[in-house]
Amino acid sequence: MNNKIKVAAYARVSTDMTDQLHSLSAQIRYFTEYISNHENYELIEVYYDEGITGTSVKKRDGFNRMISDCEIGKINLILTKEVSRFARNTVDTLCFTRKLSALGIGVIFMNDGIDTRDKDGELRLTIMASIAQEESRKISERVKWSTRRNMENGWVYGKSRMYGFEIKKGQLYVVPEEAEIVKKIFHMYLYDGKGCHSIANELNAMGAISINGKMWREDGVCRLLKNDKYVGDLTQWKHYSTDFLTKKVVQNNGDNPDAPLITITDHHEPIVSREVFDKVQTLLYERGQMAREGRKYSQHYWYSSKVYCGKCGWAYGISGNKHKEKRTLRCVNRAKYGAIPRVDTNGAEVGCDSKGINENVLAFCIKYILERIQVSRSEIVEQLLSEIQIIQKNEPSVNIEPLKAEIENLSRKKRKAIDLMLDELISKDDLKKQTEFYDNEIARLTEKIAASQDVSSAHQKQIDGIRNYIKQVNLTSEMDTDSTKIYGELLKKVIVHEEGITDFYLTCVPFGFRMIYHLHRYNRGHQLDVFVDICEVIY
Repeated sequence: MNNKIKVAAYARVSTDMTDQLHSLSAQIRYFTEYISNHENYELIEVYYDEGITGTSVKKRDGFNRMISDCEIGKINLILTKEVSRFARNTVDTLCFTRKLSALGIGVIFMNDGIDTRDKDGELRLTIMASIAQEESRKISERVKWSTRRNMENGWVYGKSRMYGFEIKKGQLYVVPEEAEIVKKIFHMYLYDGKGCHSIANELNAMGAISINGKMWREDGVCRLLKNDKYVGDLTQWKHYSTDFLTKKVVQNNGDNPDAPLITITDHHEPIVSREVFDKVQTLLYERGQMAREGRKYSQHYWYSSKVYCGKCGWAYGISGNKHKEKRTLRCVNRAKYGAIPRVDTNGAEVGCDSKGINENVLAFCIKYILERIQVSRSEIVEQLLSEIQIIQKNEPSVNIEPLKAEIENLSRKKRKAIDLMLDELISKDDLKKQTEFYDNEIARLTEKIAASQDVSSAHQKQIDGIRNYIKQVNLTSEMDTDSTKIYGELLKKVIVHEEGITDFYLTCVPFGFRMIYHLHRYNRGHQLDVFVDICEVIY
């Protein structure tokens, strides 16, 4: 009859570093020899996990398999090195040791001198488990602090490769052949009017391979277009763990002062210009808004998806005769629901009595506006330069370095207070009061820094935008005012209020133009002339 105690051991290391794996090997060898040297022990197995955190047991396959073997009666006793190897979560430690005790299975924490079969075993275990959990929290805070400082200093975290860049020693370096593809993607989206799906198909047709060595997909193209690394900026900490125990990762919306989004402008060599990148972001938003409204983006004509009704807000589409001379755009709401505005059975307002607008009228107005910009180019540039001076004059002067230093000082005091509590020099209530004070002060200073940076960033963005407008205005002097291709590139939006009153917004100036005109039709209405009564600037 075998009266030996069926003994198992559990070992764990938290990283898969070489020295840690040597430590794991040594633990397994030690437990094997230790159990084999006891005549009344029968070695069942040394269970282990490598490269796994101890704050949760969910992903520890070795640990969970050991518990399952306990439940089916294969084990009478478990040996482990110390509480922190078993678990750094106090709740998990107590939960599993109590569960094992109910099964008549004891756990011996050898370095801590704790045997859960002893009368005071659970009390001592609770104290040690709490200390282990607090140590895990401290390590988490230190790692988070170090990571944040490295990010603020420009160290790049993440994968070693992304399309167009490779990461070496925390820095981004352009991969020339991939950079050309990136430029092509931005050009196709912005200037060729192609969508992400079409771009992906063209990339696959030309044999271009994605960073994963697979075919391009629509979502991959879209993510690339939104990534600010291609304009030379670096935004990090886009996701973070909510706490050190659950390790739940959430998207960072920039509303957590302990895990702020960290953005460094002009961090590395860009692949596309800021002008191109900003225009693409605007276009992405506008096309996305159209999709959310159930409208389809089209680039079939130079004015496609850019003409809207000033009465109901619906888009204009080509209706009736498609011949160029007779091509007329009409409100989709009117074409679909009629000229009488009403409320349908679902409570939606439908119908519109707006008039159509001929394609030739649009072209005439655009040409008229461009010629006016060419004539008034000097005055427009002078006005834009004066706007830059006003913005620079209103720029707030806030030195954020002392604020950062104060935050760091408060963080040190907070950590010191925790250590004092652990050393029983202050009570938990005192720690709570001090921690609340430090957290409030840190939050206040962080908000002050963020507000200052937001204002400065917004002002700089305004100035960059105005400088881009100046560049675009100067370029109009060389433009062909009879080219519908140019019209399509410059036209941002058209709002048709009624026949003879239409607003035009272009990408080259930060204001719009209201055109008030009348038409003269002849040749049985097949041809028309446009006579401008008023062309005024609107904001």
